[in-house]
Amino acid sequence: MPPQSNSSDLPSTSVSSRVQSIYIVRHGDRWDYTHPEWKQSANTKRKGDPSLSQLGHEQARQVGRYFDKLFTKENVAAENITLLSSPFLRTIQTSNELLGQMKNTQGEKDDTIKIKPEYSIFELDLWGQGLHESLPSMEERECYFPRIDSSYETLFVPTLPESKETFFDRCDEAMDQIGKAYPCEEEKNQVLILVSHAALCIGLVKSATGCELEEINPAAPCSIYKITRASSDDKWSIDHHSIDDGMNGFTSHMKDIGTCTRPWNNFHTRCDENPRGYSGPQGKEVDNDQ
Repeated sequence: MPPQSNSSDLPSTSVSSRVQSIYIVRHGDRWDYTHPEWKQSANTKRKGDPSLSQLGHEQARQVGRYFDKLFTKENVAAENITLLSSPFLRTIQTSNELLGQMKNTQGEKDDTIKIKPEYSIFELDLWGQGLHESLPSMEERECYFPRIDSSYETLFVPTLPESKETFFDRCDEAMDQIGKAYPCEEEKNQVLILVSHAALCIGLVKSATGCELEEINPAAPCSIYKITRASSDDKWSIDHHSIDDGMNGFTSHMKDIGTCTRPWNNFHTRCDENPRGYSGPQGKEVDNDQ
């Protein structure tokens, strides 16, 4: 069995055994799902890179307010928070909105917590839609999002196109390199925030914890997955999917998850018995897929 935990049962944070946490966050509600006509009128160069909807922006702010309370309570300082974001617009917007709400977290947030564009956690494209061709240069992004750290060097750029198998290999490599680039240090109460996409939320949790797909709750917009490890242990843990308000696809920080950008864990091949390819825990499938 993969290591599993309830957040309240985590070991206490002490000098001898610090706990490193990674919060994996899906972006907020998408504009093109709320307004499907957008793709018919949008510039063809950007159809794979839609914005957040109005609801999506508010969901991202709610993530930030939740983190602000949590990090203040747990004495996590800005200098020990690292945020890695997929380079897509909706993930950068989510990152930017949530950072703007961290008003009580210790330290100089705007000068310390930057948005580091991490290409290893960018969107999955199994259908050859050319989604990644929509991305502008990071220099252009930085003009509108000054929190972006354009000097940051991504761990790696995935090779496209991907199959499901090579996608999960990519998630393994991403978690391995993230773990090495940001080791758990005993003298710091460290936090990493990864802002990514539904498939990546599921894939990264699977790679980090060893959970099976059916043990990972579907990724709703702006849902949160918290994985942890102690400085004395390389193994990552996550709450069991059945725990009420557990940090395995946590959504209780939001007032409205919406109806257009749906919770997603659909890696199985579609068939008559499973027309949407759902692969998550039983009883957690939504009525319509994306």
